[in-house]
Amino acid sequence: MKTKPRQYHSRVRAERTAATRGRILDACAALVTTGADLTYEAVAAGAGVRERTVYRYFPTKDDLERALWGWILDNLTRVDFGARSTDDLIAALHRSFAGFDAGAPLIQGMLHSRQGLDVRLRQQPERRAMFEACAQAALPSASPTVWLDVAAALQVLYSAPTWETLRTFWGMDGARAAAVVEFAIRALLAGAGRAPPGRTSITDAAAQPSPAPRRRSS
Repeated sequence: MKTKPRQYHSRVRAERTAATRGRILDACAALVTTGADLTYEAVAAGAGVRERTVYRYFPTKDDLERALWGWILDNLTRVDFGARSTDDLIAALHRSFAGFDAGAPLIQGMLHSRQGLDVRLRQQPERRAMFEACAQAALPSASPTVWLDVAAALQVLYSAPTWETLRTFWGMDGARAAAVVEFAIRALLAGAGRAPPGRTSITDAAAQPSPAPRRRSS
């Protein structure tokens, strides 16, 4: 019976800690969205806490930025790396690109920061496993090398850098960009699926010249 109050206080403390941490990261996200400098003073003001509180949770600027990029991945990119089929991957693609649009300044900031790259690299094993599983499911009779090539191409297509390219250079919103990438993914898989037996890489066919058109007999 004596342990219950202690457990209660421990739970309340944990909830308060999580809430404070959340407010700090929300304040960081708001600053980056408006283009303001990410300073401890500004973060503290936005979160409604003292500056020393921010330091207690995130002792260095690097710690603060890494946590922010992790927050972005959890709350905006909407990828759970659970897709194991083409249809699942396409559905996740549309969710992610919509999330990228919703937090465009944050996503672009993540793409061009060292801390953002570090966070994405830590997630790469899960991301790679998803794309490899989807490649194998779509092309069950292909060779391991073809699976690898296709999985790599899928990651290039379904990625925040591709979303940014279509947004910046082609003026596409997330919905249209996702539709374009969906078309490219389905074309890639269809082409790889038509490969002749024994092909060891998706580049084999690309290196071969196309057959000359037949002449019509007079």
